[in-house]
Amino acid sequence: MMSPTVLPLADEPIRHLYVHVPFCPTICPFCSFHVLERRSAAVDAYLERLDAELAELADARRLELDTVYLGGGTPSYLRPSEMERLRRSIGHRVGWAGVEATLEVHPSTASPERAAQWAELGFNRLSVGAQSFDDGVLRTLGRPHDADAGRRAVEWCLATGATTSVDIMTAIDGQDLASDLLAAVDLGVDHVSAYTLTIEPGTPFERLGVQVPDERAADALVLTASVLAAAGFERYEVSNHAREGARSVHNRAYWTSAWFAGVGPSASSHLPMRDPRDSSTIAVRSRNADTPAWLEGAAPEWEAVTGRDRLGDAMLCGLRLVDGIDLDELTVMTGLDPRAELAGELAELVGDGLVEIDGAALRPTSAGLLVLDRVAAALL
Repeated sequence: MMSPTVLPLADEPIRHLYVHVPFCPTICPFCSFHVLERRSAAVDAYLERLDAELAELADARRLELDTVYLGGGTPSYLRPSEMERLRRSIGHRVGWAGVEATLEVHPSTASPERAAQWAELGFNRLSVGAQSFDDGVLRTLGRPHDADAGRRAVEWCLATGATTSVDIMTAIDGQDLASDLLAAVDLGVDHVSAYTLTIEPGTPFERLGVQVPDERAADALVLTASVLAAAGFERYEVSNHAREGARSVHNRAYWTSAWFAGVGPSASSHLPMRDPRDSSTIAVRSRNADTPAWLEGAAPEWEAVTGRDRLGDAMLCGLRLVDGIDLDELTVMTGLDPRAELAGELAELVGDGLVEIDGAALRPTSAGLLVLDRVAAALL
């Protein structure tokens, strides 16, 4: 780890901003994110520190934002006055005009009035964490809302005119996945993110011994793609499906290894720095401290990323995209030719039918999309 003062900043624009809001109505048994129960004093301290961090970011970086994403936690858990204050800080410190602005929405926090306010503040993309439209599945997941609340939240968000996305969790024991997916389709959403239930270390689900068999996870991926394709959605990433014009620009920034800044407790960034040895641009990862230290102004932890590390990261993320990776662009990005650096690994994956190479394009096959962990492990 190193201090950000060791390396001078590279004068390349940052186009994507992630804002972590840590407060949640409840902490779900599958969740491994940094989350907290809310208290008014804690929210006030958070908003004050966040404003200061945004000012520091604006002073240190060239920001030409295309996207702003509020995630968590549950950013929609902020009260209307708190949301307005946060929105004002972002607009004043780093700008807002013309951005794709996404807000993650928990159904238990939604109302017609709140949805209208979110749209009035400029959130043009609302992502509703419904997870399921089956009450039994929701109880299994420890969610505090029921299926009707999920449907109402989606309807209120759609009524604002914002692009509305729904999160569906898949591969849950006893789930009628097709029914969940069709419920989202019937509501008229523009985008569906269908994420496999993953048992993360340290979560209640891990302690309870909950398991997701690989076969069930793979079957869920296949079924999801089939159901949503028949409903007019295009799969553009392993877990994401969109109607025309509704793809997430912000999330694509992660998958294509674009530069992004993260603010708030535990938020991560991927930023350019200048190598003092030859003035080339190198990548740096950073992660903010968790809430107590972050509120005290603790500096983030920084790590310089080698070209080889960046190559592996780009493969890991880029092969999630159905369109895959442009190997020529990746060579320019990392200073390494992946066709030479990973010749043996790529040949084996091509031979196994998991990836295909067409000119400069490296793409996962339909079989490769089902075993991305295996593909990534071979390339890291």
